[in-house]
Amino acid sequence: MTGESDEMKKDILPTCLARMEEKKGDKGKDNMLASHELPSPLLLSGTNVAAGEGRMLTIVVGDESALGQIIATLVVKPEVTPLQKKLEDIATDIGKMGTYIALLIVHVLLFRYFLEGLDKRNTDLFGGETPDSDKLFVDALQKWLGYLIVGVAVIVVAVPEGLPLAVMISLAYSIARMLEDNNDVKRLSSCEIMGGADNICSDKTGTLTKN
Repeated sequence: MTGESDEMKKDILPTCLARMEEKKGDKGKDNMLASHELPSPLLLSGTNVAAGEGRMLTIVVGDESALGQIIATLVVKPEVTPLQKKLEDIATDIGKMGTYIALLIVHVLLFRYFLEGLDKRNTDLFGGETPDSDKLFVDALQKWLGYLIVGVAVIVVAVPEGLPLAVMISLAYSIARMLEDNNDVKRLSSCEIMGGADNICSDKTGTLTKN
């Protein structure tokens, strides 16, 4: 499982425990034995049996097995890149600002409506002031609904839906330019991270030496 070809002896649990006690009790050379030189009662999935026969009891499977735990460590969880975090903050701030402005516009339109109504005396504030009160109320309700639609439109326009798309297009263009320099980029986030790097530390032998 670790890539080593050394075989490891397997035995029943009482024998393994007895050998461990002998190792602890010895004061001579046996006390210098490494842990892999002692017999083990566990069989690991993904390994081969070189010789011998016996019966086994399965105690863990799937993700709980040694092989499953190794595979779990190789799973790469998607991380939020610095650019994505900044874009989310900007989009949130713009959305909040658009909401505040939309509410302000709706209030200004309503204030203007009542102010003009009082000036022209065609607004029925308390009902019964004009003979066509019902018609005036319906007309006013339509205007108020129009003001609300204007506010919603401002909010929709303020949300920067095209901002992530524009960033992705620019990153894709950057990758195309890097390919011209024989620089293969597998992930878009790599361009974001490298764009903000000030210092790059690398080992000479593994990275910079030709061939």
